Amino acid sequence: MAKNGKFVRTKSKWIHPYKKEHPTDKLKIKLMLNEKIRGNRIVGLEARIEPGRTHQLHTHHDEYVLVYCIRGRCTVTVGNTTRTATPKTMIFIPPKVPHRFHNKFSEPWEGVAFAVGTNSNIKNDWLE
Repeated sequence: MAKNGKFVRTKSKWIHPYKKEHPTDKLKIKLMLNEKIRGNRIVGLEARIEPGRTHQLHTHHDEYVLVYCIRGRCTVTVGNTTRTATPKTMIFIPPKVPHRFHNKFSEPWEGVAFAVGTNSNIKNDWLE
C-alpha cells in the first residue's frame, strides 16, 4: 500500500462475480480497492442487488466483512438475525457467520463493502 494513503474511484463495470461458482447468486459488484496489508488484504467494492434478486446464503472462511448501505432497502440475514437494511445502516459480518442479502423491494439496493482477511481470493461456502 502506498505510504501516503490512496484515493480510489470505481473503474470497472458492474459484474456478477459468482456467475460460474454459484449461478443463482445475483450480487453485482464494481471493484474499488484490492490492497495487501501486512500479509492480509482489504478488498473494497460497490455492491448492488436488483429488485427481486438475492445474494445467496454463504459464509467466508477468513474474512471480516463490513457493509455500508447507501441507497434502497434490502432484507439482510446475519447469523440468526434478519433486519431491513436502509441507507446509513452498517453491517458487520465476522468470518464463518452465514449471511444473505435479499431485495424484496421495488428499487435497487446499493452499498459499499469491505472484506478484510486472507491474502488469497475470498472463499465463499455456499449454504443454499
